[in-house]
Amino acid sequence: MVRFTLFGVPVEIQPWFWLATAYFSGGLFSATPEAMQYVLIFVLAATISILVHEFGHALTGRRLGGGYATIQLWALGGLATNHGGRFTRSGRFWMIAAGPGAGFLLGGLIFVILVSMFGVHDAATFAGFSLFGITDSAVSSETMEFIQNRPPLMSLLNSMLWINFWWGILNLLPILPLDGGQIAQLFVTPQKRAFQISVATAVAAAILGFVWRDSTYTIFFFGYLAWKNYQAMKEYHWQ
Repeated sequence: MVRFTLFGVPVEIQPWFWLATAYFSGGLFSATPEAMQYVLIFVLAATISILVHEFGHALTGRRLGGGYATIQLWALGGLATNHGGRFTRSGRFWMIAAGPGAGFLLGGLIFVILVSMFGVHDAATFAGFSLFGITDSAVSSETMEFIQNRPPLMSLLNSMLWINFWWGILNLLPILPLDGGQIAQLFVTPQKRAFQISVATAVAAAILGFVWRDSTYTIFFFGYLAWKNYQAMKEYHWQ
């Protein structure tokens, strides 16, 4: 367990966070020291990126609603809480949106760094391959030489670009307790409908993740969220 305070916000990182992140990156199947190095790089990138995401929530929430902010990183991601905060609906919307917003800004900063290193064309080509697997264009020989000679640095930039883009997109899906689900909850009535939307979206995401990426982690993650929302929906029905 790691605990520290940054910007006046207490942060707790549980060991399960690193273990789950290592599993997601393929850490259980890393048979060589080189492969393990890339797992550790991915874990570092995920830790930085998710902390930035949660600080987006915490600092915006503290400004708009007050209260005492804390951050916890655990097995399925992160959680920022503003204890005692009082929010208008608008304030809560911006507090929720600030998390993925901070991640997208960090991803944008990584892209700017790539542009400063390689120029717009090669940076866009690198990002296109990293995020979408696009191989229609090739980078210059100078850029390729740089990438081949600095694999740990490029792995870190690649991981941070990928995490901040795709985690931001997935986190905006209308599934409670993800940010998209919390935003939907502000505007959807009755409450039971928000749970129904969450269950349907989570099941669809689990199926798509398995078909597209053959990812057991995706099935577990979205399957767990579907089950939790189904249980919440049943409890709401009997209230």
